[in-house]
Order: sequence, then structure tokens, then C-alpha cells
Amino acid sequence: MFIILFGMSLIISCGSDNGGGDDVTKDKLELIFSNRVNVKEPSGLTINKSGTVLYTVSDNTAQVYKLTTEGSIMQTFSYKGNDLEGVSIFTGNKLLLAEERTKEIVEFDMSTGVYTKHRINYKNNDENSGIEGVAYAENLNSIFILNEKNPGKLIRLRSDFSVSAEYDLKFASDFSGIFYENESKQLWIVSDQNKTINKCTLSGDLIESYSINVTQAEGIAIANNKIYIISDANETLYVYKKPQ
Repeated sequence: MFIILFGMSLIISCGSDNGGGDDVTKDKLELIFSNRVNVKEPSGLTINKSGTVLYTVSDNTAQVYKLTTEGSIMQTFSYKGNDLEGVSIFTGNKLLLAEERTKEIVEFDMSTGVYTKHRINYKNNDENSGIEGVAYAENLNSIFILNEKNPGKLIRLRSDFSVSAEYDLKFASDFSGIFYENESKQLWIVSDQNKTINKCTLSGDLIESYSINVTQAEGIAIANNKIYIISDANETLYVYKKPQ
């Protein structure tokens, strides 16, 4: 009985205040390569279903970019945002874009340039620490967004962009990027300040945490057993081997 209780005490979740999740932090991931990206202050990252094309947004130019998986620009879209911080593949030929200060998620049609804005109704304490990431879960018909800090939150949205659930996140100092993995039905959340990649359940329970030596990591995408991370400060794309 003592052994069972002791084992239970070691379970750590994203909702618990564990001072950074050190108990589940693994060794640094294996870096495959890194390349400079010709985008000023890239913030946010996503990848198409086949794992052949990346998309990022700029915190500086407030524009959306299509990239190769090596980081070269393929296309710059016409959309001009306000404070773009996140991006996700969406339905059809659309992307979801996160506008931090206005707390809006934007449906952007890459073919036509038409867009629709949805203001997300939730409380936060600082407009400059608002929506920092967005991830569409196609097989769940849900959208997940991150509030960066003050407070750190994982928020689940319905298909009509209304809030269905909110989860407090305390396993890191901030939360700067998110990606939903269809195959495992798990979330991957990157922390800029803690320099970690964190694998979580849909309700924000921490499964594993991996340290990375990246300054201002602000976007994450996963495909073909690779983890793609984009750095705002270094304007660099890092590609790691996904742990098994």
C-alpha cells in the first residue's frame, strides 16, 4: 500500500504548481539541423497534413508566410494582422491565426485572402500576455488556444469558437506555442522562458517535458517523426528527432 501511494504522489500535471515540471523533464532532444529563416520575429508554426509545408507568422510584419520544411520562404500572404502570435492548419484551404492583444482567432482563406475574425470570450490580466498559440484538432472538431501567462491557460473551443473548457497551466513560466497531434490525440506545448517542449493530454496534464537550447522558442509543429521549432529572437528553424 505504501508503494502505491508513493507512486501516486509522483504524478505531475500541467494544472499543478510543480515549479517547472523538473521531475518529468528529459534530456535534450537530438537536433537534426537548424536554418535561418528570412522572417522577422517569427512567432507561431504549423505544418500541413503531409508534413511537406510549414506556415509561420511574424510578430514584426504581422504577415503570414509559407515555408519549406528547411525554412525557405515559398509565399508571403496578403493578410496584415495586428499582433500575430500563432497559426494552425484549419479546414479546407484555411489557416487559423491568433491575434494576441485583441484576443481574436482569425479564419484566413489562403486561396481568396478572405478572412473572418472571432473574438474569444475569456478573462486574462494583461493584453500583452494573451493568445499566444492556436491548434486545430480535426478529429475532435475542436480548437485549442494558449493564454501566454498571467494566467497561463489552455482553452478549448467548440467549432463555433465558443469556449467549452479552460485549464490552468502552471508547469512553466510561460506558454508560447502549441500543436495538436492527430495520431496520439495529444498536445505539444513549448515554453519560451523554460526552454522546454511539453507533451500534454487534452486537459493539460503533463506527460513528458524535454529541454531545448533555443532562445525564444515561439512555435512548434510535428510531422514525420520530426519536431519543428521556430525561434523569434534567432529567426531560426530548429528540427529535432521526435522521441519514441
